Amino acid sequence: MTAGPSQAAAVVGAQAKAASLEEVAQDHAWLPSLLLFLASGIAWTASIPLLFVTVGGSIQPHVGWPWGVAIAVVLFSILVQVDQRIATGVVFLVSFSSAAVAGSRQALVFSAAATGLTMLNGIKHLCSGCPQLLEFQCKGYARYHKSCQLSGALDSIQPGRSFFACHPHGCTSVGWISNVVWNRRFHHAAGRCFYLIDSTLRNKGLLARLFCDAFEGPHGGFRDNSQGTIKQLMARGESVCMIPGAYQEATLFTYGRDRVALNKRRGFVKYCLRHGYRLHPVYTFGESETYWALGGFESFRLWLNNYGIPTVAFWGLWWCPILPRRHCELMTFVGQPLELPCIENPTDEEVELWHGKYMKCLQVLFDRHKAEAGRPSAKLEIV
Repeated sequence: MTAGPSQAAAVVGAQAKAASLEEVAQDHAWLPSLLLFLASGIAWTASIPLLFVTVGGSIQPHVGWPWGVAIAVVLFSILVQVDQRIATGVVFLVSFSSAAVAGSRQALVFSAAATGLTMLNGIKHLCSGCPQLLEFQCKGYARYHKSCQLSGALDSIQPGRSFFACHPHGCTSVGWISNVVWNRRFHHAAGRCFYLIDSTLRNKGLLARLFCDAFEGPHGGFRDNSQGTIKQLMARGESVCMIPGAYQEATLFTYGRDRVALNKRRGFVKYCLRHGYRLHPVYTFGESETYWALGGFESFRLWLNNYGIPTVAFWGLWWCPILPRRHCELMTFVGQPLELPCIENPTDEEVELWHGKYMKCLQVLFDRHKAEAGRPSAKLEIV
């Protein structure tokens, strides 16, 4: 017997209701991930601008908002170079004296906020490692997007003396965050590993330092990417993970294009040669679709990057630009290791040779997995 029109309509209605309930359930599951990304975005990218606003707010009764913020930027660029306990004292004196002279309660509130933020940099350890937060982050970051997967030659990873060079940086390194740093599968494969980020962000990143300190554990931790830190870690044989492209790759970011800044990035290869490390290329497909970004003036912006100035203007969700686009598929692949010889003082020619070999390994990794990532016609641009 065939189903009548009423029965068919009932089946369609039930299916539509089930789909609607599933969508609601997904939205409820997404909410904690949304809040996690929002808190992370504020901590990692908005802490320093927030400091500018609070310091500027304490000064603005005398000079106005534009000049107040401008003075705050200049003050920060100077104080970031000194002991942060001294910086806290200076911010306290400048902001509170300004508020007191102005007799403004609003300026007083800004002064308290500015001093509190600066104090975060003056404390050596803001908190100890928090396994509960780590587990929440590992699950939360991955659930934000449509799909987050880590794959590739994970079985080839050996604990210790491994260097994971991750690409691309993107605007905020969403793939690196979701599929590598806060990914238990990577932790288990790599063992103890240290994740290197910008020195100012790691050591003087205000609210970002809370996330960094809470991340510490048997799996490793965050460290700054200064030469001294890299030498110290690799001399001990610790595994290291970083994004070599850094600001340059963020500047080169173009929606939908796979671009990496690598032609002039040879320092990490030199360090690997000095200590005889295994060098793994790691690539995330889908990073180029996490945000939209403004282009133009590329040469000038790359020149500014030489002075540590990030030059990328991006937006993700229309109602909160700092958040990445939700419906992305982030697929990260770990490549087979390039076994480097141990050369105490490698020559420029030796560094160039092995740097070229590494770029070929990255290209092979990209071409091998692009179809699996749903991008069979994708092309890797190495700048």
